[in-house]
Amino acid sequence: MKSLNRISLIGAILLASACGEDASDAGNENEVLTTVTLTFTPTAGGAPVVALFNDADGDLGNPPVIDPVRLAPGMYNLGLKFENRLEMPAEDITLEILDEANDHQVFFTGSAVNSPASVQASAPLTQVYSDKDANRLVLGLANGITAVAGTGTLTVTLRHMPPVNGMPVKTAAAADTVRTSGFAGLGGSTDVSIDFAVTVM
Repeated sequence: MKSLNRISLIGAILLASACGEDASDAGNENEVLTTVTLTFTPTAGGAPVVALFNDADGDLGNPPVIDPVRLAPGMYNLGLKFENRLEMPAEDITLEILDEANDHQVFFTGSAVNSPASVQASAPLTQVYSDKDANRLVLGLANGITAVAGTGTLTVTLRHMPPVNGMPVKTAAAADTVRTSGFAGLGGSTDVSIDFAVTVM
């Protein structure tokens, strides 16, 4: 699989370099990633709520558009999709993430979420993983969400963690590491990190 471009959103939105490579994937080319879609489907039925990050011109300089997440209290299935919409037709990068699921994990952090990677006492969202890779480690393209009234920021981070010198970097403790030490304590590199404003009411 090709490495994904990194998009960091901390206050301002910056389009930066692709995720790091080691000897095991040094031949990979960079992948353009323009769009991330969050789809919250109510488990009790009803219309899905969709929030989109879209950087329509890639790295040409115009700022991306980030939809707010607005939910009613309740339970949801959350699915994530990653795309390169500069291609015609759009390229579904989610398929490549699935193909290398053993090397990737999505983390959910910020003031709006209680999750394995984030402990927030007053967060309106609680996230649990619903999918696993071939090694039975969580992935994060499919999730369960419980929503209660409140506001905050949900940061969605896709991390690329290929083996280094034949040793696995992605482990069962990855979310614990992010919770206690941040991403600086985690091996690999960030493919994309996006801040979504959340309101549940």
